[in-house]
Amino acid sequence: MAPKTTNTTMSLSTRPAGRGAKLFHWEFREERPDHARDLAASLRISPAVARVLANRGHGESATGVDNFVNPSLSALHDPMVLSGMSEGLDRVVKAIENREKITIYGDYDTDGATSTALMLKVFHFLNVPVNYYIPHRVDEGYGLNVAAIDGLAEAGTRVLISVDCGITAVAQVAHAQARGVDVIVTDHHQPGEELPTAVAVINPNRRDCAYPNKHLTGVGVAFKFCHALLKRLRVPKDKAQPLLRSLLDLVAIGTIADVAPLSGENRILVKHGLAQMLRTTNPGILGLLRMLEMEGVRITTKKIGFQVAPRLNAAGRTDHARICVESLTADDEQLAFQIAARLDQYNRDRRAVETRIFEQTLQFIAEQVDLDRERVIVVSGRDWHVGVIGIVASRIMEVYDRPVIIISEHDGGAKGSARSIKGFNIHDALNACSDHLVTFGGHPFAAGLQLLPERIKPFRDALNDYARERLSEEALIPSLTIDTLVEPQEVDAGFIKDLEMLEPFGPSNPSPLFAMRGLRLAEQPRVVGVGGRHLKLSLSSEGRYFSAIGFGMGEHASQLAGKGNVRLDAAFVPMLNDYYSEGRVEMELKDLKLSADA
Repeated sequence: MAPKTTNTTMSLSTRPAGRGAKLFHWEFREERPDHARDLAASLRISPAVARVLANRGHGESATGVDNFVNPSLSALHDPMVLSGMSEGLDRVVKAIENREKITIYGDYDTDGATSTALMLKVFHFLNVPVNYYIPHRVDEGYGLNVAAIDGLAEAGTRVLISVDCGITAVAQVAHAQARGVDVIVTDHHQPGEELPTAVAVINPNRRDCAYPNKHLTGVGVAFKFCHALLKRLRVPKDKAQPLLRSLLDLVAIGTIADVAPLSGENRILVKHGLAQMLRTTNPGILGLLRMLEMEGVRITTKKIGFQVAPRLNAAGRTDHARICVESLTADDEQLAFQIAARLDQYNRDRRAVETRIFEQTLQFIAEQVDLDRERVIVVSGRDWHVGVIGIVASRIMEVYDRPVIIISEHDGGAKGSARSIKGFNIHDALNACSDHLVTFGGHPFAAGLQLLPERIKPFRDALNDYARERLSEEALIPSLTIDTLVEPQEVDAGFIKDLEMLEPFGPSNPSPLFAMRGLRLAEQPRVVGVGGRHLKLSLSSEGRYFSAIGFGMGEHASQLAGKGNVRLDAAFVPMLNDYYSEGRVEMELKDLKLSADA
């Protein structure tokens, strides 16, 4: 349901480096009160949660709401609808029958690691020996490469199955064929103008593919391939179904880590995958959960995205992603826990490197970027770790609310990572400026690129010329989509419990955002956290008191000090702090502004 936009409001937020007050569009979804009342009555849920369902367009029918709240695995699409699936299965079956050597070739991120682990587990179940190969991020770069193919061919590989990569590897696949290696590409990234001449190319984003879900991740495509393979080999349902269900934890981790839309089929896979994590028998996942003190607790997309996935990603960024596959396919729980501890250390190392580059990037922007003229921020540095520049790009984008490209210059070349905002397709932008690039690839919101150092400045100029024609100043103002206004008495523990039925949250199904008006400060604001970065408030209205925290909003404290009579409107995500026996509802603040009648 499209949101109804209010006027742009001046919030109390401030940006770093003297950027001044931060503007937000507060957009309110269109209210559908009749549907909301019907849902509240039929589902016996909080009226506020019913409004969220109705305002998001889930209130048309009881069946539609039930399909959303309780998505069934029976609603998954037939994997055979994927173009190339039949040809891929034929070649794998032939390889199994002839005992040819099969190698799984994965990517070094979490999606690639979970895809590789999933494939390995299925072939192990089938008692078919297979090898795997993960390229080194720094030494080899993304995707298939000729040197790796040569090594695999010399070691006897005759069938190579790519996972989460390969769709643009036209030359590399041709080289593999010349070396006597048949390639089956399973991928989800956007294809180029030419598809690889592989035995099979399985990708829902092929132009000739009728598969309904264009947002499958690499692990999603791998899961579909394995599902189809079990059917082709006539594995009995009473054996195949438990195996596939046991693999949904891997599917959930990879899908969440790749920030895929959590609607439709992806919602089904992730919802059931998170449930599977509560009963998982995968020693690698158990080791991670134990190390993170998450054993036996309800797993959410937020916990995966902010705790599990960064540790799996960190290995590929700072060392080698093979260790992630070793973890996720380990048979021994003690070994898995030891690997989890190593992954945690890699994550600590990654954060230290990331912080240094982030600070250097902020300095570069302050000294060398004209933010009034440049709609896309392009920053370059010498010998920056290519494994973390994507994370830095995301952080800088959150600060400055515009597309960002971070480039690392090294040994006469340069590699970059791009992140973009809604309304600006960074993949199209790179394509428009491709004369300056050696290579590029990715999605509308994220991409990677390579270029020569001497082309960085002309590329930066060309990209901003392109952006000025397509990216207005208004588009650079971030928006908050408010699901509904709530009254103080509506926000209680039952309301929080009812919100759980909307999970899992992520792109296409974000955590519900609420607004409450006319709040007063119940005590003086405080700053908490290292460097006083976070704002801690006690807010009151109509006799109710709410503890509120605004991450990264510490500068509000000085603005609010001594203003106890001021009335505030808050945009927030509700949380339940179960430290207290009765549980207390708290607010995670996203924005604050002065009430209109303050």
